[in-house]
Amino acid sequence: MTERSFLTDWKARLLAGQAGVVLVEVRHPLEIYVGAGDQGRPLAQIRSKVQPPLHEISDLVLVERRQQGDWWILSLDLQDARFTDVFLRLVTHLVSASRRETTAESAWRSVSVVLSEWKRLLSVRPHGLLSLEELRGLVGELWLVLYRFSMAMPVDEVIAGWLGPLNAPQDFWYESTGFYEAKSIGPSAPRIKISSAHQLDERGMTLLVLQVPQVVESDAGALNLITLVEEVKTALQSSNKATDDLDVRLSRMGVDLDHPYYGNTWFRVTVVETFQVSEDFPAIRHSALPDGIEQVRYGLDRKSLNQFLVATERVSGDAS
Repeated sequence: MTERSFLTDWKARLLAGQAGVVLVEVRHPLEIYVGAGDQGRPLAQIRSKVQPPLHEISDLVLVERRQQGDWWILSLDLQDARFTDVFLRLVTHLVSASRRETTAESAWRSVSVVLSEWKRLLSVRPHGLLSLEELRGLVGELWLVLYRFSMAMPVDEVIAGWLGPLNAPQDFWYESTGFYEAKSIGPSAPRIKISSAHQLDERGMTLLVLQVPQVVESDAGALNLITLVEEVKTALQSSNKATDDLDVRLSRMGVDLDHPYYGNTWFRVTVVETFQVSEDFPAIRHSALPDGIEQVRYGLDRKSLNQFLVATERVSGDAS
């Protein structure tokens, strides 16, 4: 089963309101069951005759271990339905990472590595100022939410699939189009920073590179975090949708919108480049890493990516 079909089937069960779990992985050293608990929130169970380690991930995920006859069961139970997409990605990640193992013992070790990584990812960032590069990235992602993805689907669905602020490996995922990684850079940046081996490790995904120079408020097309957040909230409210999902994402990033820094720092999106991340795209992929390597950061030379460029859009000053 591919990751996309795994996610699609699980989402379908959740939408249908089917309680309980079903076996979904048969060619795996561990038995993987997914479904929903009594409250309708996603539930995953991993079963084996080998005792699993017990991990604490986050207050968002209840982890329990119990023995039932000869079998051990590790349950992952999401406590807040607003994080459903991120939780499904977590489980998909640990299933994929452990699938290639040949024994239950080695599979549990792979599961432990993944859960340790996600524990770090799901830690709430303390409130404070984003760096200029972090703010540039957030502005670029919100621009995509407003001026690209919401052109094709309702804005609340766009926000639900915006997973970057929740520390998922990729920034966006939509069932109809797949995964997107967004990178916002200055106009003279020679390389694109990739923060992990998971980031470009999805088949058929898309890399979006936005040129987002810092500008002054009077420049045509100038925008800042405050104006973008207000526009997204207005779009949600005009569709009678709550802003909770947006607020959660900003909170998870530690953003305090009352700080004048966010209202005084202006950007403009000038160019959007779309790259197809094919099998020969120059990337370090987690699925191909030797055992023992857990954290990878690297840069991509922009000039080396020309053969994978499928579209270039120059954004006029009034397009945003």
